[in-house]
Amino acid sequence: MRQWLGQNPRRAPTGSVLAALIVLSAGPVVAQTPDRVVTLEEARRLAWLNDPVTVGAETSLELAEASRREAFGSFLPTVSLNGIYGNSSNQRFDQATGRLVSTSYTAQTNVSYDLFTAGRRFISYRAAGANVEAADASLREARYRTSLETTSNFYEVVASSELAAVAQQRLTRARQQLEFANTRLEVGTGTRSDVLRAELEVGNAELALIDAESAHRSARLGLGRQIGVVGEVGTSEAALPETAPALPSADSLAAMAARTSPLVSSADAAWAASRATRLSSYTFWAPTLRVTGGYDWFSPTWPPENRSWNLRVTASMPLFNGFQREATIQRSNASERIAEARAKDAVLGARASAIDAAQQIESAARRVTIARRGVDLASEDLRVQEERYQISASTIVELQTSQVALAEAESAWVRARQQLGVALATLETVLGRELVTN
Repeated sequence: MRQWLGQNPRRAPTGSVLAALIVLSAGPVVAQTPDRVVTLEEARRLAWLNDPVTVGAETSLELAEASRREAFGSFLPTVSLNGIYGNSSNQRFDQATGRLVSTSYTAQTNVSYDLFTAGRRFISYRAAGANVEAADASLREARYRTSLETTSNFYEVVASSELAAVAQQRLTRARQQLEFANTRLEVGTGTRSDVLRAELEVGNAELALIDAESAHRSARLGLGRQIGVVGEVGTSEAALPETAPALPSADSLAAMAARTSPLVSSADAAWAASRATRLSSYTFWAPTLRVTGGYDWFSPTWPPENRSWNLRVTASMPLFNGFQREATIQRSNASERIAEARAKDAVLGARASAIDAAQQIESAARRVTIARRGVDLASEDLRVQEERYQISASTIVELQTSQVALAEAESAWVRARQQLGVALATLETVLGRELVTN
């Protein structure tokens, strides 16, 4: 049974004969040893640590948490401690002691607290919490985006390795064909044209191998950059997925995306923060009440012996400030409307992306099946053509056509499985969760 769980293995069975041949032959195709070998999960973790977008999202979350902590601090009183030492060349009259002094020592402790702010602190704290939720959802979305790019690069390395193996197999078959053509020419059953065509196919196969090896090196360099490693990075997993997990219906996927998509969560949180900001803008019409108290120590000698205390309650009511409050409310209303539109659009986008990703998975799975059948047909056709060529029942052109068709079928099967893996990772990015098969 295939299920939805919380991990992401995408480890497809590799029991086919062709996959085994490609894996076994992929080793000696590219002679250069990679600077590092990683698994898919290792590549994702390293990419999270090094990708600028993900690092930026983590920093934004830290800043949002700091802002929320600052908003919570507004509920607490403000405490300050001050000390003053003064000395001058001219003496002055000290009222507390009735003496002429030139030095003075003062220590002060002040405490202030906002008794009433018309709910501004509560609203600001709620907005700060919504910003934290939005930043956290953005971080999740950035990580899944990074995982998608890393998975694509990882599968490109695996696929390019298998394609290099396919090119190597084509070259091996071409060389065997050239030997057989020379043998037939020596015994008088072949022609010089057969030998020339066989040599041409060897050259074409060598060029294809060079291109495949170059693409493989480029893919390993690209993976290294993605995960922050200098040089070429190889893969320790050589399996591309061959089958797709059993997915829920399109409506279920759309509903799931609307609930769990990081983009939707981020847009909803941003909308909530905009609502809180709009409500906070109305509190500037209300009066504020603030209490301040302090305790002082002062004396012309150290330690200061004279003491005093003070208590003050301040009420303020802004009557007119140049229409700043009105402008703030209008800007807040506009920001909330934009955030609301983005939140609704995010839901629609997530639903559409989930359905499209599921369709891409279904199409990719069908292409894998068709491509696998194509490999079987091309292999059988090549076997028949080889037997017919040995008994002079077919020409070398027909034999070479079958050889090229087999190489193309094998390449198509590799690319189809690669596309299936990327399609699965794309659905995970849309849903904000991982797929697993048991």
